Amino acid sequence: MAQPERFCMIAANQNRQVQSKEVLVLLLLYGLQVWNAEMLRRAFGHGHTAAGSRSLAREIVVMFSDYVHPLAMLILAIWFLVMGAALAGRQRIPRWAFDGAGLWFSFRLLVEFLTINLLVFKSSLVAPSILLGQIVVYLPYFILNWGWIFYRLDWVDNSTTGLVVSLSDIQVERSISPFDYFHSSMTTLLNKGKPTISGVNRLGRIVVLIYLTMLLMLYTVALTRILQLTRAAF
Repeated sequence: MAQPERFCMIAANQNRQVQSKEVLVLLLLYGLQVWNAEMLRRAFGHGHTAAGSRSLAREIVVMFSDYVHPLAMLILAIWFLVMGAALAGRQRIPRWAFDGAGLWFSFRLLVEFLTINLLVFKSSLVAPSILLGQIVVYLPYFILNWGWIFYRLDWVDNSTTGLVVSLSDIQVERSISPFDYFHSSMTTLLNKGKPTISGVNRLGRIVVLIYLTMLLMLYTVALTRILQLTRAAF
């Protein structure tokens, strides 16, 4: 076999491996999204005290749970079946197919983040213990989704990594892999907000600022609910 043909075959196999791993990440986000949305729906069904009570947070959850979420999950299920068939047939999946699913999960990340924060001001709707459990369920989705965002901005379609964000927990002598973005997203959370990822250009700094702000607000909500539980116990 000629050398150029062999090189093209190796590159194609590597590309399929990368795409397969990204599909797996999106499938994990799909499962976490179903779980997270169901937990939030049950939290409202169990926690609100007044059957006729109205609030922005509750209306958001009801709208997405009853109308938007089921339709979106059905569309995404078909979406992933088509992507899986393409990978099985050794076909290259266009970038927009990944970005479409990733953008939807990022949109839901923001919607559920706003819902959880709105509940701080509506403590009568959901008991503190239930909302605290919901935050714990939300965190894996938060970590994985933000890992995908950093990966998409810094690794995909770029000839060199580290032009958008920089990962401080990665050894200088080795190149960045897609896994490293998810690892940095998780370690920043476990380090209590001490960032292991920082922005390099303007876009990177804005994105990292949004990530750290959301993380800080999640810490605040969780601490608030823990204090409410402590006071209720005494």
